[in-house]
Amino acid sequence: MYNWQATKSSVKERFAFLFNNELLSDVRFVVGKGRQAQRIPAHKFVLAAGSAVFDAMFNGGMAEKDCTSWINRGGVLQLDLSFRFLYSDEVQIGPETVMTTLYTAKKYAVPALEAHCVEFLTKHLRADNAFMLLTQARLFDEPQLASLCLDTIDKSTMDAISAEGFTDIDLDTLCAVLERDTLGIRESRLFAAVVRWAEAECQRQQLPVTAENKQKVLGKALSLIRFPLMTIEEFAAGNLLSMKF
Repeated sequence: MYNWQATKSSVKERFAFLFNNELLSDVRFVVGKGRQAQRIPAHKFVLAAGSAVFDAMFNGGMAEKDCTSWINRGGVLQLDLSFRFLYSDEVQIGPETVMTTLYTAKKYAVPALEAHCVEFLTKHLRADNAFMLLTQARLFDEPQLASLCLDTIDKSTMDAISAEGFTDIDLDTLCAVLERDTLGIRESRLFAAVVRWAEAECQRQQLPVTAENKQKVLGKALSLIRFPLMTIEEFAAGNLLSMKF
């Protein structure tokens, strides 16, 4: 296009125009394999200016001599969302895409995009998704988001542990919660939820749901239950006598 620059009044508009455009492109990403593969044009300068990983890829000591094409050997990238952000600072994040976008932002060192993802998750944090988001925050090393999740769990513990996502958390996340002294729930009810988690974990590990196996999968988490805080009636009602300590 001749003099296309004249139709764009700002740097942002001009770079946005170059997104997914062969014009001036000097690198191409092959996404997918075989007949499903797509060739996506890009511009090394734009990518390197927004991502330390792309900068190293194109300009570092390990840069490939032939940068006219780069094959995505690790799987399909979230190129549309992440590249669009690098070209225009615009991002459209939804519940279905936020986690994969956050993963991409982390992987390719795009802190501004990462911040947008964390902001989205923070705005949508509720008691019924606090445990799911806590697991993701720990996985992606997002301490601020993890702290907000824990605060939400403290304030609405019963609602949080009643949500489906509670039984899906990993053991380390479970222990991180049980170590807290600020949970707003009776210990007997907390233990009942922990037993529910153990039953789900037995099923994930394809183990018979027995007292022995529940104790086995709980491991160090069992020692974090404050049994002395329970009454004798609660202890008996919780069928704790069947557990082997």
